[in-house]
Amino acid sequence: MRMISMLLIVFWVAMPATTLAQQPDRMRNADMWRAYADHIAIGSTLTIRTTAGERLTGVLFVVDDTAITVKPKTRLPEPARRVVFDRIEELNVRRDRVNLAKFVGIGAAVGAGVFVSMLAAATR
Repeated sequence: MRMISMLLIVFWVAMPATTLAQQPDRMRNADMWRAYADHIAIGSTLTIRTTAGERLTGVLFVVDDTAITVKPKTRLPEPARRVVFDRIEELNVRRDRVNLAKFVGIGAAVGAGVFVSMLAAATR
């Protein structure tokens, strides 16, 4: 009984310390995202995941001291959104993905189609 009460007291005392330890970590993350965003070119396409679990893909418009402003890339137009650095969990620059095999396949299919149509026209 004495051991259980001692563990409960330690847990009760240590709990606020862990929540206080998370606060500087959040500030460190905000500073890290601010420094990273300062080096991203305006007009870059970003993928953002917030601490609330929301995912967003958009074009970078503005980087200021407290947040970034992005224009979401959606099928229906949306207004620009401001995302505070404290709320960012993940921020990545999205690169254009070029699939060379896909382009070669399309070119080969078009070439084969033209060849077959020219062959059919020549035999008439």
